[in-house]
Amino acid sequence: MVNIFNEVDEDIRKERYQSLWNKYGKYVISLIVLIIVIFSLSQYSKQKSIIDNKKILDIYYSAAEKIEINQYELANKSLEKVYNEKNKTLSALSGFKLTETLIQDNQKEKALLFLEEMYNNKSLEQIYRELALYKYIIINFENIQIKEIENIANSITTNKIILEPYFQEIFGIKLLTLGNIERANSIFTELSVNENTPFDLKVRLEKLIQIAS
Repeated sequence: MVNIFNEVDEDIRKERYQSLWNKYGKYVISLIVLIIVIFSLSQYSKQKSIIDNKKILDIYYSAAEKIEINQYELANKSLEKVYNEKNKTLSALSGFKLTETLIQDNQKEKALLFLEEMYNNKSLEQIYRELALYKYIIINFENIQIKEIENIANSITTNKIILEPYFQEIFGIKLLTLGNIERANSIFTELSVNENTPFDLKVRLEKLIQIAS
């Protein structure tokens, strides 16, 4: 008797499972297929990203090799290609490298324009954009006005703690070239005792203080 009830109970469960499967089975299959597709696309995307980044690196290193043998025009084309790629870290690095090759190839004005373009390129991280401003001042140091350096330094907000000491150093050096030795020495001295001033900058400041004294 017990076996009969068990069999009946089992038949009922089977009927319920079959009913549930008939009702929701297609949704379960669709969900499984969707998970498989998403996982496959994710793996493909990661693999493609690795392959793409390797190709970009190869182009970048190829450009560096061309620079070594003074083939600036070919190198610049490769660097411009990397600059326009999706990897924004490599993009920024190639942008800075491009400005260096332009300077080596006596194309200072083009280098300055490109640094301005980098600063205005909002797809780049803010640190790279602000470094572009710093490099702009370095390259255009002889022609840039003291007020412009001050304005650029004041425009730095995101990475102020990191970059401000370097901008202040440039500001002080410009003052030094203009004969304002007292103010320049004050800036150098203040930077040298500031705990936020990087070590490499403090080493340079020692020499600058000696010059300004």
